[in-house]
Amino acid sequence: MTDLSDERMALISILAEHSPANRIGRTQVMKFLYFLQVLRDVPLGYRFTLYSYGPFDSDVLADLANAEGLGVVDSTVIQFSGGYGYEIRPGRNADWLRERAARFLQRYRPDVDWVMEKFGSLKSGHLELVSTIVYVDREAADNGEELSLDEIAEIVHEIKPHFSHDEIMNFARWLNGQDLLEAAA
Repeated sequence: MTDLSDERMALISILAEHSPANRIGRTQVMKFLYFLQVLRDVPLGYRFTLYSYGPFDSDVLADLANAEGLGVVDSTVIQFSGGYGYEIRPGRNADWLRERAARFLQRYRPDVDWVMEKFGSLKSGHLELVSTIVYVDREAADNGEELSLDEIAEIVHEIKPHFSHDEIMNFARWLNGQDLLEAAA
């Protein structure tokens, strides 16, 4: 019998292994788990709130730290010209935890594949934007609001002014065309 924390840590190692680059960063971990929970109804138990880089839950970072400590994932700091990031890969004990969480992972494997197909090739900045669009949409839907794509884009632009209105609209249209927005009129 596994607990939710084991299942979430095993899932992080699967996400890292099945990403197009066979590794992911912290932003990707956060956003992929958000998409799994919100868009695919995978019962992860996170409580995402809007933060600087989009939807965030500190429990994701706690799960990631625990997974690192158990050797389920390995995390390496990498330097960029503008700062640093993390490169997360499956660790030496990934198979051990995956075996413990096999039933959960098997049940939600199609959802992992779906998230990777839809979002796996997006860079961190675009994941930040797309997840924020989904967050704004879900907040409106939860409040019984119906918004036009332009209204969604305006709200997102207020939250993320470093993205242009056109860029936000392009991703909002794409998400809506994929039937991933609920409040969009």
